[in-house]
Formats: sequence, C-alpha cells, structure tokens
Amino acid sequence: MPTPNSSLALVADIGGTNARFALSLHGQLQTRSVSVLACNDFENLDHAVQHYLKLQHVEVDDACMAFACPVNGQQIKMTNNHWAFDKFAMKATLRLRSFKVINDFTAQALALPALPEDSLIKVGSGEAIDGATKLIIGPGTGLGVAALKQVGDHWLPLPGEGGHAALSPVSSMDNEIHRILQQKLGYVSWESVLCGSGIELLYEAHSELSGQTQQLRNHEITAQALNGESLCKQTLLHFCELLGRAASNAALTTGAQGGVYIAGGIIPRFPDFFAQSDFRTSFDVNDKMASYLAAIPTSLIIHDNPGLTGACEALGNPLIH
Repeated sequence: MPTPNSSLALVADIGGTNARFALSLHGQLQTRSVSVLACNDFENLDHAVQHYLKLQHVEVDDACMAFACPVNGQQIKMTNNHWAFDKFAMKATLRLRSFKVINDFTAQALALPALPEDSLIKVGSGEAIDGATKLIIGPGTGLGVAALKQVGDHWLPLPGEGGHAALSPVSSMDNEIHRILQQKLGYVSWESVLCGSGIELLYEAHSELSGQTQQLRNHEITAQALNGESLCKQTLLHFCELLGRAASNAALTTGAQGGVYIAGGIIPRFPDFFAQSDFRTSFDVNDKMASYLAAIPTSLIIHDNPGLTGACEALGNPLIH
C-alpha cells in the first residue's frame, strides 16, 4: 500500500461534464499528474478520487477541490451532474486530514498571481499596480466574475454573482438588441448574452434586426464569424464589445487596478479575433473615469489549468477555509 507523502496533496477542478485531478507538491502543480475523468463514469466524487489515486499509486492527507456549483453550505450538489455529498462525510470517506472545498471561479481568481507571463495575452495598454485588487471575468456555460485582494502576504478571493447584474445598453444597437431580449426574457443580465447560450440569443436578436429569423449553435456562430460571414461576425464583435463593458463596470466597482483577466472557455477559441475587436475600446469608454480605466491592463488567460493552479494556491492560504 502506498505511503502518504505529507508534502503531496490532491487538487481538483470539477465541472458539470469533466473532473480534472492533479497532485500538488509543496504547493506547486505537478502538470504530468493531470488527469481528466468524465463525471458520468463515476457514481460520486469519492469513486473518482479513489480511481485517480490508484492510477497515480499514491495516498494523500490533504486536498483542495474546486466545484462549479455553490459551496457555502455543508451539502454540495453539483449543478450539472449527479454528484452530491456532505463535506464532513466526504472528508472522512477519503481519510483526509484537511479538505478545502472552493468554488471553481474562486480557484480561477486565486490562480492570477501565480500565472506565468506566457500564459497571458495582453489586450490594450495599462500597467498593473502591485498589490492592487485584481478582477477575473469569464464567459463559458455562464458568466463568472470574481475579485482578488491582497491581505498581508496572502490573497483573499472576493466571489460574487456579477454575471447576474443587469445589462447596461449604451449604443443604439445595444438598445435595439436589449428590447428584443427583454421581450423574450423579461430581465436581461450580462450572463443572458455573455455565455455560450448567450451568443445564440445575441445572434437571434441580430438576425431579427436584419429582417431574418435564424438560429445557430454558438460554435457554428463562432466558426462562421471567423470565416467572415457578416451576421455571425457582427454578433461575435458585439459579444466582445459587451464583454468589454461588463468588465469595465466590474473593474470600476472593485477598483481593479491590479488588472482585469479574461477567463472561461469561449474567448480562448478566438484570441486574435478578440484582440482586434472593440473589447478594449468598449472597456475604456466612460465620461469621468476614462483615464482611470485606460491605466488598467486587460489580459486573456490561455493557461491550460488555471483552476488546478488556483486550488494549489488555496492549499497553503490560511484565508481559505
């Protein structure tokens, strides 16, 4: 039987479809240990963990896992798969000395100070102020928003639900699109448009404005936009512009002079298109705070495992319980 290594810990980044597991050694992600398991292949978290550790031929005493669902209560229920467990019971089942359970976007935020420069694509100008608040915003299945503030020698994540704040139209096009979406949805949040299904809604609205009635899946819209199809390109450009405004609003609210970081599964699919879009122009627009915003750097994260990196950071962070 393998002997536990006190400097070795288990980290995980668990979504609705896949669970990423890895080992952390002295707080550093061991990239060769990363393994992706399909959640549907396992009855619950403990079965997946036991399978992974058996593959690695190790035992661990400590773990930090990030989940794509609310984690504040004792009971954890995954939003988009069947896994559910009690934190204390799972800790006992896995025979862990410590078991930190964090939200997946909290993990993404905690990764920010540890990301290497080559895992970031800077978009626009601006320079981060050392130790200042950082902001991460990420369109994917939904729209995640979180901030990160330095407290002494550690970073404190400030999770929130900024994706559900009301969308704020500015241009005449925004107003027309908002009118159409409001008729369909009633309340229109940033997440209504800034996510995978949001691209589809945005495309339908642009289609309606052009006198057509068309529907496409989000990956089809993206592919056709990159190939130059006019309506799809218009939709994707508007998506990037709206993301700039959402990021700008959140940066003003949190005082994110340490930088704004774009995460999630959508934008990394078209980094060049994104960099050439009006994202940064939209980010900078303001009547009184234009110079404040212009000084904030914005970067696209292209790191393979930011969630696992953040979970490693959380292991030794006394502000994370």
